Amino acid sequence: MDGTPTEQLSMTAAELSFLLASGDRQGQTPRLPGLTDADRTDAVLSAGVGSLLLRHLAAPVEGSGSSLELAPAVAAVAAGLHRPRGFVQVGLTADDHADGAVLLDAERIRVLVAVRAYRCYDITPIAADTDVREPLLAVADRFLHRHRPAPATFTASSATEFERGIQPARATLSSSSDGTWRVVTRRGVETRAEDFDTAASAMREELGRMLPMAVTQS
Repeated sequence: MDGTPTEQLSMTAAELSFLLASGDRQGQTPRLPGLTDADRTDAVLSAGVGSLLLRHLAAPVEGSGSSLELAPAVAAVAAGLHRPRGFVQVGLTADDHADGAVLLDAERIRVLVAVRAYRCYDITPIAADTDVREPLLAVADRFLHRHRPAPATFTASSATEFERGIQPARATLSSSSDGTWRVVTRRGVETRAEDFDTAASAMREELGRMLPMAVTQS
């Protein structure tokens, strides 16, 4: 690999917690869905290191004490976590279930970090020519067709705005128990639709206005 992941990578909460803790700009990184303050303890971080070593996703640097060399794909994920230029969080909630994902846009990489069962995460690289709205809407699509009624909340911010505490842009796409759909823009404008494709089209347009990054990389 050349330093960027080309295929989906699965990581544990402990592994991601260790990567987050090893960064020097944590104020510019959103908290990943499912992680809490308990994931910042020494025991969890040690478990993350051990897991990375066991899975050969990291190796000790000879003669450097406690330094680690991360596998190229993991190093790329760490760069996305440590130094994002912008990100979009997708919060998914229903009466009996909650889920979520974060799309991180860094200088050389875009990745979608999505929650899996058993405190694991799927990390999917987003190709430079991919419209980033599509994987975000796909996350909402899977959840909202499985759970009714339920909202998918899209929250978008640049890293600089996030660090300064500026309120992020927020919009929702919701499924209803009667089979209809609803989109509420960041300005509170509501659109109702009879089918998902129509609602997704309205949400796609709204995401185009609120995303802190270009929909495709140049």
